[in-house]
Amino acid sequence: MKTEFKLAQFSGPLDLLLSLVDEQKLSLSELALSQVTEQYLDYLDKMEEKESEEMADFLVVATRLLLLKSKQLLPQFSSEEDEGPSLEEQLRLYKKFIEVAKKLNKNWLEDKRGVFRIEPTRKRNEFYPPTNLSISNLQKSIEKLLHRIKPPKPLPKTHIDKAILMKEKINQIRAWLKEKKSFTLSQILNDSQNKTEVIVTFLSLLELVKIKNLSLKQNNNFSDILIEKI
Repeated sequence: MKTEFKLAQFSGPLDLLLSLVDEQKLSLSELALSQVTEQYLDYLDKMEEKESEEMADFLVVATRLLLLKSKQLLPQFSSEEDEGPSLEEQLRLYKKFIEVAKKLNKNWLEDKRGVFRIEPTRKRNEFYPPTNLSISNLQKSIEKLLHRIKPPKPLPKTHIDKAILMKEKINQIRAWLKEKKSFTLSQILNDSQNKTEVIVTFLSLLELVKIKNLSLKQNNNFSDILIEKI
């Protein structure tokens, strides 16, 4: 039986993702997150019009889910770079936060509030300038201080890769669809030059799914994702 969700039920993408994992009675792991990716995307496709900032949060989590799934399907795209906290770690932390919040709320309702000590108000320190202070003395002090400051070292030059715009990637995908009608996720990711372009590709695919220009299909959890023109 397929579970249906309403937007009002969830406060954000992590709340939705945690509900999907709990619904399937799965443990919080990368494999579990990969298994609920399709349900998350289905929910995203059925979402009503939302504020752009709120929608961006859902799209970022969707991108990380697709990137996680692509690493399982295409190990060659796995990276050992430090990517910050994983989606699994964020979800565990969010779940712990929810449990603590519920416990605090329960204690509050049962009138088991802790005793808080109010910090006494400290007397504000007032500044009394020296009686011999003059503009001339102040100028000399500032000049001495400036002489002690070392000039800043020039920043090292670094190479910045050309960033591909989401609009450009959408046009590339549309050109592929016009020529081939359908292709797999691995085929389009093989053209990606770096991890940033992989993420832009995922966001572009999600946008094209949302405006119903293409559809994503998968036979099972570990098979390649098929991209077809609608």
